[in-house]
Amino acid sequence: MKEYAKSFYKGVQWKKVSGLYMSQRYYVCERCGGVGTICHHRKPVTPWNINNPDITLNMDNLECLCQECHNQEHSAKVSRAIFDSEGNVSGVQESAEIREYKQALEAIEALAGKGVHR
Repeated sequence: MKEYAKSFYKGVQWKKVSGLYMSQRYYVCERCGGVGTICHHRKPVTPWNINNPDITLNMDNLECLCQECHNQEHSAKVSRAIFDSEGNVSGVQESAEIREYKQALEAIEALAGKGVHR
């Protein structure tokens, strides 16, 4: 758990909202149907939105996940080094989040190149 979020996750409001959400989902993982153990924020909690209840306490931003699906969710957001057969770094496997960001930038640049401005 990130240092900036410790007091939030230990707070009464989060415990009530997350407990209610998990019980409404009958502790069934919303991705695989396994046993849900983690109340996950779809839109991540950051230092910039930690005090925004529309992000942190909004039931529409929550998801009941099992430990395995939660681990997969977070590992998909991490870029990883790729090694060759000799153990040398040969490249980087970008996370889905970075790939989406790059696609969005390309789309913006394409629109700007066509003279489309807001």
